[in-house]
Amino acid sequence: MTYAVPGPIRTNIVSSTSVGGIDSPFTRTRAVLDMMKGWEIMKAVTEGTDYLRTNSESFLPLEPREDYDAYLARVNRAVFSPFTQRLIRAATGLVLRKPITLTGDPYWTEMFKMDVDGRKSDLDEYARRLLMCSLTYGQSHILVDYPAPSGAVSLAEERQQNRRPYWIEVDPNNLYGWRLDRESNYGNLIQVRIGEKAVLPDGQFGEKVFDQVRVIEPGSYRVFRKKEQIEEMYDVSDGSSAGSFEAGSADKDYKQVEFGSFSLGEIPLVTIYSGKTDNLVSKPPLLDIAYLNLAHFQRQADLIHSLHVASQPMLVMEGYDDQTKDLAISVNYAMATQPGNKIYYVEPASSAFDAQSAEIKELQMQMATLGISTLSQQKFVAESADARRLDRVDTNSMLAMVSMELEQKLQKAFNLSAEYVGIEPPEVKISRDFDIERLIGQDITALTSLFDQQVIDREEFRDILVQGEVLPSANEAKSE
Repeated sequence: MTYAVPGPIRTNIVSSTSVGGIDSPFTRTRAVLDMMKGWEIMKAVTEGTDYLRTNSESFLPLEPREDYDAYLARVNRAVFSPFTQRLIRAATGLVLRKPITLTGDPYWTEMFKMDVDGRKSDLDEYARRLLMCSLTYGQSHILVDYPAPSGAVSLAEERQQNRRPYWIEVDPNNLYGWRLDRESNYGNLIQVRIGEKAVLPDGQFGEKVFDQVRVIEPGSYRVFRKKEQIEEMYDVSDGSSAGSFEAGSADKDYKQVEFGSFSLGEIPLVTIYSGKTDNLVSKPPLLDIAYLNLAHFQRQADLIHSLHVASQPMLVMEGYDDQTKDLAISVNYAMATQPGNKIYYVEPASSAFDAQSAEIKELQMQMATLGISTLSQQKFVAESADARRLDRVDTNSMLAMVSMELEQKLQKAFNLSAEYVGIEPPEVKISRDFDIERLIGQDITALTSLFDQQVIDREEFRDILVQGEVLPSANEAKSE
């Protein structure tokens, strides 16, 4: 009896998790490409008018049979109203309206806090940028780094050499891909690829900028650069030294230009989420508002263009002989016509623009409704406590979530930094006091009456005034 030898098992691959060469570090994974669709919308509404004009064919398309010169004129008159960006700034301001509190070794509270990135950014300024990025794209990243070894044998020597941890902001758009440890609850990050710009000197005063990708794994890193960029920089075609290419790299369009190790046993990348859906995957929390903001930009551009055209009425001359020469039209001239001929201007009725104006106002109302109303406009008029409380329930739940996430991830970044220098990390605390419920005159009068009647004592009276931001807190008073 004979048996058929089984051939290789064939499977139908229904999808791929990456697009591009599977061995190229410049390949972006599918998850990143999917997120970039929303990131492009958020980038447009945060960059504003210049970005939208530059990319007008995507955000303000050419109409059928529209003259291109007229189209460019329409684009150059378009102005973007930054509703989304203003909302992001307001939310960031509420979460970080009080300074971040650090408790611990003076190394952190007096030195590191004043310069966390090596570029003189203090902790509050740095956290503000991180939070704005997170609210924009749904995530932001801190890469905790430390200078290469220099022979120092003690922490004091390292301080003298200005060797200290520093934090690098990683734009989500520069995230190329990652790998997770599938045997550890799908959670541990074992590889991440980050796009960078390498700026190298060129001649006496010039410089060249190259695209490169940094591949980071626990305890080690590698840097890859496009091969044509290396050849351009070093002119390897004539045999000059740019380092020998790896064996078998002739068919590759990239080359490893740097590698090294670091002391941590994990990847020092800390991600701050505001719309997490999976590990390193998120959705911008204000994406729906961004789409409305773009629709508002398009309708407003149409209205501005229409008003420009309509502001120039058209002269109509019935029975006019277009062969007649030396015709002058001005306030200093009159025009004689044959009996029965008419001369008049034609202009649209103002009601023709009412529909566009109404649609623009409707879009503004939708953005105010979908946005967090208490972030766009604080109320400093008398209203009941229940009304204020109900109006801020959704706001506080969102801001509390974002605030706790930022606090936890800043703590993690400090923990990683502490591993580099061997000092106990500080404790990070962010205030949860998001409400700006300032006491108004009638509130203070009522409280004074309660104090006079001894319904509340002196300490309670002061606490209420501090909470209502009439008096400064004890910590604020000391700092002043």
